[in-house]
Amino acid sequence: MGLVPMTMTGKKAKHVRGFTLIELMVVISIVAVMMVFALPAFNDFTQQRRMASNVNMFVSAVNLARSEATRRGAQVTVQALDASDVDDEWGPGFCVTLDDPGDCDDPLRVFQLDGNVLTLDATDDFDGIDGIPYTARGLQDDGFIGTFRLCGPNADSDPGRVIAMNVIGRTTVRDLVCFP
Repeated sequence: MGLVPMTMTGKKAKHVRGFTLIELMVVISIVAVMMVFALPAFNDFTQQRRMASNVNMFVSAVNLARSEATRRGAQVTVQALDASDVDDEWGPGFCVTLDDPGDCDDPLRVFQLDGNVLTLDATDDFDGIDGIPYTARGLQDDGFIGTFRLCGPNADSDPGRVIAMNVIGRTTVRDLVCFP
């Protein structure tokens, strides 16, 4: 029979289960190392989701304008909020408005891009254009073909997106390499 530890009162000692300080420090070290690798990946994931959200917002505005034009039987326009910056005409946001292009004083809906967008620049036929009108048949009134380039703040590491619009106003999206 082995010796049983006794306390001062003569009773058996209870075995306390728990972590030692060394075990706790090892676990904290492992968690810290995992966070060093996980945090940048999470930040990249978050940036990609923001980029996708902004692209979806622009495509939604185009689709809304097309559908409202056919539903109302009138011209509906996707209009840039502030077209004063030639390299970022659409970056501040855009609206869908009834009738002729002009301003967003009485819009059907306003779209504001996430603040982490570096630029949303129109190219080709859309370069310098601050409104995309759709006819009552849901077709692009001007028949332009072009792209919109969306780049984020980390242009050297994060892929941007290109939103291509065909002659009838349908959009497709693909990745873009943005340059700082």
